[in-house]
Parts: sequence; structure tokens; C-alpha cells
Amino acid sequence: MASIPEEIWLQIFKLVQNARSTVPVDVWGADEQLLQNMARAAHVLPLAETCRAFHRICLPLLFETIVIDGFSGRGPRRAGCLAAVLYHKAHLKNMVSRVHIYWTDEMEEELWGRMEGVIVGLCSVRDMRIQGAYLSTRLLDQHPRLERLVLDLVYPNPTEGPTVHSFDSLKYLRCGPDVKFARNFGTAPFAALVVPQLETLQIDAVYLTGERAYQIRFNPAVLKKLIIESNHSWNATEHEGLVKLLQRASRVKSLELEGRQLNPSFSFTLPDDAIPDLEAFTGEADLVRAFCNGRPVRDLHVTGRSTWSPNRVRPGSVPLEHLHLDWLMWKDGTIEYIAQQCPQLVSLGIIVDGYHRNGTITTRYSMPRLRRAAFLSPPAPNHWYSDDDDGSVTEKEAKLLQESREFWPQLESLRLHPEYFWTYRGLKGGWVQVISWAYDEGALI
Repeated sequence: MASIPEEIWLQIFKLVQNARSTVPVDVWGADEQLLQNMARAAHVLPLAETCRAFHRICLPLLFETIVIDGFSGRGPRRAGCLAAVLYHKAHLKNMVSRVHIYWTDEMEEELWGRMEGVIVGLCSVRDMRIQGAYLSTRLLDQHPRLERLVLDLVYPNPTEGPTVHSFDSLKYLRCGPDVKFARNFGTAPFAALVVPQLETLQIDAVYLTGERAYQIRFNPAVLKKLIIESNHSWNATEHEGLVKLLQRASRVKSLELEGRQLNPSFSFTLPDDAIPDLEAFTGEADLVRAFCNGRPVRDLHVTGRSTWSPNRVRPGSVPLEHLHLDWLMWKDGTIEYIAQQCPQLVSLGIIVDGYHRNGTITTRYSMPRLRRAAFLSPPAPNHWYSDDDDGSVTEKEAKLLQESREFWPQLESLRLHPEYFWTYRGLKGGWVQVISWAYDEGALI
């Protein structure tokens, strides 16, 4: 070990830290980010227990992210131990840059008070995620240099009342308040958040109505990405609130509308002068024309199950470069239509409803700029091939790969299976299979 610099060991341990893992059995139902943070620490812990040298190298990795887990059975005990360690070993506090709090009603109030006191004393936190906990004034006010903040299922503190918080360095904010408090009682966990440097805002649809619509105070010249979430069909008031928000966030370049959205009884319209710089849109097929028409949209992600609709392919004022279609009702002419209407595509991702697929896949339609493509057909991974074709799945994929370079000459990556994709390594290297799970964030194409 003495011949290998500690910097090299640190890089190796970071690779171990970020390795994929299965879900721990005692936290089923917890959110994905919580599981990832818990897994990262679990990967490094055995290395830290190997020897003193490894312990010293791993210590920053163990404490860069602290997870206060109220979800699993062992969560309260771990939280208590963590509070004690950080209280008695003050030098560890400087290593903490991310805090993930996932609280539940089962956690003791006294334990939460101790944990809150420890978190308030951390001076290097830049990323904080609070879920299921009471939101206290001191918890936020002691971290004004946060760059990322997630408030999900939080409760207003009953002893304080809502207050105004300012974050001059915050770049990303997500607000998804507890549905019971936000919708039934109209009580937000804060009076206002002042975020002049905010670049990405992700909010629940409840922040489109009433006083909540103005509780997040951002700079329109800085905000570039807006994400709206909803677990219900929007009503007319929320539709109106969305238009007003887009008029305030007039310079956004990316808009995502996630979850259940427009009530079919509403006909949504957007003023022609709203969001004139929009370059990327994610939403259901029925919304594409309203939000993209006449705008320079180059990146389009159509969500939700729907039949094939031509208006989703050429929605804006410029050619599409990136197209992602979810749960498409596939038919034989689909690729031909996309190639004809979107000849400038650089990436193409399609997830097809495997139970409603009519037709196979072919690359015999020219897309000269296409570099990355993915075609998935859940639930079975091999639905793209006709039962009449001879050969195994591997042989069929090899034939398709060979054919693709003729009509898609710039193609570098092709995914036909959720567990791997093919990458082109040039004339000598040819096509190489790479193991990668398709549904990891950013992994589809």
C-alpha cells in the first residue's frame, strides 16, 4: 500500500462508493435518493474498518453525506449514534456537505431535537433535503449558503409560524409540501423563500394558487428550468396559476410538467408571448402544441400513454434535435414518419407499450445526424423482432447494428434492451456491448 499514493486510493474508494446496489430490505417504500445515499455509505464502511490508513482516507467519504433515516427499523438508533459522534468529534462537522433528513411520526421528538441541534452546527452544508419533518426557522437560517434545497412532505412548525428565508447561493429548489396541510388547510411551511440566484425550480402544483403562488421569489433573468409536479388532475385555478407563473418566469429555457396534468374538460391556451426562449419541454401529448407552438423547442419528451399523434413531432419553430416518446402505441410506419419529419435528430428514445405494439423496428430510414438511439418495449425486452425472423436475439441485434451504420452514419450508441446498450468503437473496434440499466437517471439515451 505504501507505494500507492493516498490520492489514488481515494479515487478507487469513490468508485466503490458510487457502485450500484440493491434496495435494503428494511427500507422498502423509501424514496430513491434516500436509498442511494444510504448505499453510498454502506459501500465505504467495510473499507474504513480495514485498517487505520483506510479509515483515515474513507472518513471524508463517510461523512460527506449524512442520512437521518426515520424510515427503516434501525433508523432511530443510527440517528442517535450519528448525533453523538458529531457532537463529540467536532472536526467531523466540516466534512459534511450534504444532509438528507427523512423523518416519520414514529421518531421521538427528543431525538429529533438532538439531531436538529447537530445539523444547525454544521458549517459546510451545501445540499439539504428535508422530508417528513417539521421545518424550523433555525434549521434553514443557519445554512444561508445552501446551493440545493429539497423540502418534501414538510410540516409548518406549530410553535413558530411561517417565516421568510433568504438563500443568496441557492441554485436548485424543490418544494413539495404535505398534501394534507397544503391543500386542506392552506398552510405553507414558510412565508417566503427569497432565492435571487435560483436556476432550477421544482414545485408541487399547489404553489400555483393563492398566496403560495408568490411565496418563492426568484429572479426571472436567472431562472432557466421549471418543473411542475402534480398527483391529481389540475383544476381551472391551477391552470390560471401556471400561466401567471410562466409570465413571471419569462426566460425559462426548459419546462417539465410531471404527473397527472390537464383535466380533459379544459382547453389549455398559453399567450403567444409567454416563455419565448423555451428550448426543452416535457409533458403529455395533449400539451405539446400549446406549450411548444412557435417556440424554439429542440428537445421534446412526451410522457403518458397515448396513440400516435403527428402534432407532437414538429411542435416548434426550429427542427427537433432530441426526441423522447414514452409508452407509444407503436406501428410499422413510426420510424419512417419520425425520419421524415425530424431529419435533424441527434438523439431518439422510444419506450413502447409492449402489449400494444404492432410492428417491428428498422433503421432503413435516413437520419444523418443521429448519434444516440434507444428502443424499449416493456415488459418483454425482445418484442422488437418478428417471430418469423431466423436466429437468436443476439443475431437479430447484430444484423440491426450492421444495418444502422448505413442509414444512421453518425450513430454511436444504440439500446435495444433495458440491461445493456451497444456502443460503436470505430471500424476496428466495431460494436461493443456495455452493461447499463436503462431506467437509471440519464441512462436511456
